[in-house]
Amino acid sequence: MAAAGRERRGSAPALSSALPAEGVRTAFGFLAHRMVEKLPPRPEGTAESTPPPSPLPLPLIACDGPGEVHLFRPHESWVTTCGPCHREQQRAHWADLMARAEAHPAPPPPTWRERVASEIQANEVASGYGTRATAT
Repeated sequence: MAAAGRERRGSAPALSSALPAEGVRTAFGFLAHRMVEKLPPRPEGTAESTPPPSPLPLPLIACDGPGEVHLFRPHESWVTTCGPCHREQQRAHWADLMARAEAHPAPPPPTWRERVASEIQANEVASGYGTRATAT
């Protein structure tokens, strides 16, 4: 049954039959040689496959960035600023975020002891233990 399965596959016998007695030096070279020399000829009715046509480049558009008006070709249809203007906008955005963070620093996170104590307290309150109502 395994032999019948091998016969059904088109290129398997061409690649694995009559292995060289001296062995194979490189798998890549062996496979390349077999793919060129041992494969059966292409059927007459099939045409060579042509690669799909590449998409047309997007048209030039005016950059929405600051400064003089200049044209650029976007890499995607939703892009409205050229690379240098986009990078400058990103630098300004992150500089603004850093300035806000320095002006209003976040409080330091609680220590592990404080986190454990708050979890214990929350569990006691949720379960009803440690409250006055259960002491009576």
